[in-house]
Amino acid sequence: MSAIGPDGYLARLQAVIDGLEQDVRQSGRALAERQSGRAQEARDGKLGPDWAAVQRRIDAGQTTLADVFSGRDDTPAAQRLRELSQQNISRMAEEDPPAEVQLELAEAEVQWAALNREIPPGDPA
Repeated sequence: MSAIGPDGYLARLQAVIDGLEQDVRQSGRALAERQSGRAQEARDGKLGPDWAAVQRRIDAGQTTLADVFSGRDDTPAAQRLRELSQQNISRMAEEDPPAEVQLELAEAEVQWAALNREIPPGDPA
């Protein structure tokens, strides 16, 4: 294996950081799109009466999703959404992650192992 100098490590690290920053931007855009779609579905009543009631309050500036799911919003509709969310999270925790997530995790573990082989512990690079 050929030795990589400090500049090589820095270039690789910068490439990883750049890739992560791009992923964060893409994820942020995707999240905003999903939230907008969910809000519209709630307004349209497609997610049920509790979501519709909460979304009306969000639109009126009376609450936020953070308030709903943190417990600061103690209205009955918010309480029912929290309970449903907790049930869904518990159910998901008992299931295996989707294949796509398992694949991404495996790929990340391979990349991490490769980085650990290239940069020995205690290397001042």
